[in-house]
Amino acid sequence: MSATAVKYDKQIKAKKALPEKKPKSIARKTYIEVMRIVASFLVIVNHTNSDVFLKMCEPQSLTWYFSLTYFYISKIAVPVFFMIMGGLLLQKIDKPKKSVERVVRMVVVTVLFSLAYYIKAHWHNPSSMSVFEFVKQIFTFRSANAYWYIYAYIGLLILLPLMQRMANAFSKRATMYFVVLSMGVMGFIPLMNIFFKITPHHYVTDMFFPVHLGIVFMGYYIEKYMKIDKKAFLLSVFSFVFLIAFQVVVTSVFYDKNSASYLQLDNWQYLTITLSATCFYVIFKYISTVYKTKEATAKVLCYLGSLTFGIYLISDMMISLTRELYANLQQDCSIMVATIIWEILIFALCGVITAVLKFIPGLKKLL
Repeated sequence: MSATAVKYDKQIKAKKALPEKKPKSIARKTYIEVMRIVASFLVIVNHTNSDVFLKMCEPQSLTWYFSLTYFYISKIAVPVFFMIMGGLLLQKIDKPKKSVERVVRMVVVTVLFSLAYYIKAHWHNPSSMSVFEFVKQIFTFRSANAYWYIYAYIGLLILLPLMQRMANAFSKRATMYFVVLSMGVMGFIPLMNIFFKITPHHYVTDMFFPVHLGIVFMGYYIEKYMKIDKKAFLLSVFSFVFLIAFQVVVTSVFYDKNSASYLQLDNWQYLTITLSATCFYVIFKYISTVYKTKEATAKVLCYLGSLTFGIYLISDMMISLTRELYANLQQDCSIMVATIIWEILIFALCGVITAVLKFIPGLKKLL
């Protein structure tokens, strides 16, 4: 064997002797986790706060306006979750197996936790439980008030392989065109009807992409193309405040006209709310570039972010179980203070329960 061959053979053996380097895991974006935490709390707010301005205070009082403002802020939760999906998942193209695994996971979660709600609903009358009725309910009705979102999310996951390839093929301009047509136009048309009684013929609008897809692509656009600087931050802060104030003021005007039907802007697909969610996303992303999070803090935030799906899944059940506590809180403090304390308590209890559930084999991957 030649000297060169011997040298080459030694190099090969030396490489084999070295331990293989594991690929570095991609660091989780802290601001995304913070947005998840805030949005999951706002889901709870959306399901608990409305009774304050609807039933529990004097209309157009200070409490009424505060609760209504809180209500419209909470409406950004769903668009924010859809934008997070787009920001994280549209920048890559997954293998078919990964896409199938995501859909299967969500279906299994839906069945398991819907079963928990079904058992709770029939707890005092077990004989009324029926496998057929439960299966029928899964397909025809949500087991919990919040579960409509999980059905929409499953639909988006089924479309995800196509959306990933669309995003990969789109230019910056094409992406914005897609967002304007779906989130923009389709989110503005209902507002035209509310304020001006004008609606384009449905034969035209039926051909457009639905609002959901535009919101997902908006998150992708922010992450890939949008320049997040101080100017964008300040514009987003101003726009967010203006949009929330606009919805509150207009709702008050609608109340004066018809106190029986005044929540005409209560729809997360409307442009007033999706633009508010867009501003929220930009604000949090900018803050993350200005203020660097310490490693220990980032780990805590990422861990809390990992609990948000479980918090969402069991929040409606916890709302139901703690209503009596809420009634007692109202006797000791003002309605809004009692409501906020109740919401924080629900969030914390759901977080603790989720953390415990993650120790159960099989549930950790699902949650």
